[in-house]
Parts: sequence; structure tokens; C-alpha cells
Amino acid sequence: MARLSGNRISLSQSDSRIHWGSGEIGGPRHEYREALMLRLLRGELPGGGVVLDAGCGSGSLLFKLGRFDCTVHGIEQSEKFVGMLQARVRSSGITKKISVRQGSVMKIPYPDKTFDAIVSGEVLEHVPDDVSAITEFHRVLRPGGICVASVPASPALWDLSDEWAGHLRRYTKEGLINLFEKEGFIIEDVRSWGFPFVRLYHRFLYMPHIRKRISSASEDAVTPPDAGNHRWMVRVLGMIFRLDSLFQWTPFGMGLILKARKPCAET
Repeated sequence: MARLSGNRISLSQSDSRIHWGSGEIGGPRHEYREALMLRLLRGELPGGGVVLDAGCGSGSLLFKLGRFDCTVHGIEQSEKFVGMLQARVRSSGITKKISVRQGSVMKIPYPDKTFDAIVSGEVLEHVPDDVSAITEFHRVLRPGGICVASVPASPALWDLSDEWAGHLRRYTKEGLINLFEKEGFIIEDVRSWGFPFVRLYHRFLYMPHIRKRISSASEDAVTPPDAGNHRWMVRVLGMIFRLDSLFQWTPFGMGLILKARKPCAET
């Protein structure tokens, strides 16, 4: 049951949360973040390369990767999402380029050195053992392979939306770098994103929407806001969010995107 106290809403332990792997599906922030991730990956994939979308959720990034000249595999913990995505892949006729299977990022169901690249968008914050997940990323990457991961930034920004989405943590830039370096990765890029316009969107549009849904105690309360239903809003806000790129040097963003490489030669 959601509890309303003054201007603050909190969730009891018995409340439903958004299912792991879901979130603001198709929304402007989601689209902007994935565009940033793909920008870091562009130029890194050889023709015919093999990519893993680790924790592919509703599949938005998975299908964008399918436009590259590569083979894309997705793993997802949610049985519901896996079934939905497998049906979508079959109906689209792209089964030779994209496949999806159920699995955990803490125990990736593929052999060592399978992939040329891994992407993992807003996944590590949900995982009980994020170290095991990063170890697995390193294991299934081929030498010289790239990992691009996004996570929510700054524990100081923790709010109701984190609890509601089932987050276990937010990351500092230094903490994220240390996690990947300890598992043998070479860090090539870490950037903050989402300041100032994504933060304004989060505070004045996204959070009021969540509070309204929770306080209504309706079935919709546990359904993520899907701004994808309003394509005009996605486009307009997406254009505004691009201005945040001018402020990536600041530490005030909503999230972090890291690009790390597995060494070509193991030491």
C-alpha cells in the first residue's frame, strides 16, 4: 500500500514494484539515453560482429542494435518480456539477426569470449551482485571487446522513483570506474548525462506523474509511465535534451554512461 504523508509518498515492503527490466519505456529520457549509448558504440562493431544486450528489458535498444551490420543476442530475466520479444522477433522476420533468451546478467548463458560488444542499459542498479555481472561481462567478451553500460548517478539523487523502479543503488563516477577496473577492464570514457533539462523533466513532469499513480491506488499505479504513447512529446523533449550534451563536463547529471574495453592480451 502506498502511504501519503504531507508531500511525500513512500512504498511499503508489500507494494508491487515495476518488474525488473522495465522503466520509462519509450519515453524521451529513455530514447535520449539509448542514443548516447549507441553513439559510443558506433565504429566499434566489425561487419558481422556479435553483440549482447545484457538485460534487454522491453527490447528498444535490442532492435536499434539490429539495424547495425551485426548479430544481436538479448538476455532478460523477466519471462514476460522474453516471451513478448521472441514473438516480436518471429513476426518481424529478423530471426537471423536478433535472438532473445531468458537469463541473468549474474550468470550469462553463453560461453567465454562470445561477443565483440556488450551493452547494458539501466541494469546494474537492479542486480543484487553487480560485481558478478561485470565479471560475466568480462568473461563473455572477446579480447579487445567493448562494453557500454548506463546506470543512475549519485546516491544523493535517490528518490521515490528509485524505490518504485526497484533500484538497489545509484553510482558515483569513481565507484563505477573502480568496479570495472577491478574486473580487468580498461576505461575509455565515462560521462555524466541528464543535466539540466532531464533533471527538470524528472522533477516537474516524471515525479508528479508517479506520485499521482501511486496515490490513486489503481492498477495503473504499478505501470511505468509510457511517454511513448505521446510521440510528439518524445520528439520535442528529445530535441531539448540534446542541449544537455553541452553540460556533460558537470557532475550533476541524472546518470552515467561508461565505455570500457577488455584488454587485447590478458596479463
